[in-house]
Amino acid sequence: MECKPWYPVDFNQALLNTFTEETLTEFLGRPNCSPRFVYGVLMLPTVLKYFIREDPATDITKRMIRACVSGYMLYQISPKSPPVVVQTFNPHDTVQGMLVLGLDVDQRNLIYDFEGGLMNLVDVRAQICLKDSSLPCHDICSEQMVDAGMFAWHGSKEGLIPVESTAWPLDWFLKEKFYENIVNSQHRHMLDGSGLFL
Repeated sequence: MECKPWYPVDFNQALLNTFTEETLTEFLGRPNCSPRFVYGVLMLPTVLKYFIREDPATDITKRMIRACVSGYMLYQISPKSPPVVVQTFNPHDTVQGMLVLGLDVDQRNLIYDFEGGLMNLVDVRAQICLKDSSLPCHDICSEQMVDAGMFAWHGSKEGLIPVESTAWPLDWFLKEKFYENIVNSQHRHMLDGSGLFL
């Protein structure tokens, strides 16, 4: 995944976000706040905040970091559907997404409501890069594995369309009316507190 000029500013911020080991330890030390690895529309901070009912003014990008999970591949149910992941057991197969930290029980349950149904919550090890805080003038990173929850497809792979990349190409989704409605809803919520679709 890479930043693109036409991507939403908050998504590019999330892609560029880095944690120090101290920041990660602080997030992981919060009780009942286990991380979630997301790889579809929930990678977009505006969409994530909408579905977990987070205040639109909250900068959730500070709790998000680029990550990848091995042993899975991306598929789509149709050419214009969000992705699902299927376990392959091949360590060379990877899925790129975002690790979200600091979600409380209610927020994780809302993600469950959104992602559940044809998918199961599974335990995964998400790989992230940590910034070395002892060398503030240098961009030295180290890899770290973080235990997280992720929703994976549990049905047959028959009929699923493999995604030709390790990251879901979300450009088309950003042009959809559904995404526009969510953005407008978040803006309305910030202005008048309604946040309702019209």
